[in-house]
Amino acid sequence: MKQKDKIDAFKASCRVYLNEKEALESYHSTNLGDRYMYEMMQDDVDFVEDVFERLEDECGTQAKLMFYLLYVKAETQQDVAKEFGLTRRQLQQTIYRWQRQVFDDGEE
Repeated sequence: MKQKDKIDAFKASCRVYLNEKEALESYHSTNLGDRYMYEMMQDDVDFVEDVFERLEDECGTQAKLMFYLLYVKAETQQDVAKEFGLTRRQLQQTIYRWQRQVFDDGEE
């Protein structure tokens, strides 16, 4: 999978991350639901958490928090930039750099 496709998949997974995580917890407590759907949701949640772990390891806790606010909590770039004392442009450049770093697989 190309880098752009990986980034797009990550963003899509982040949009449903909190709902899927909550559904998984509900599944554990009630033991009801479709096993295949459960496995798909678990894979999606694991993917997001793995990326967050790589982000924190390679780029720091601040990077993880910025990605969480932007892609999971869907805060605006302007709000996140302001929270971290950056301009929106600085935030974008930083996010793009971290994305390339984390999703780089040697393909160009």
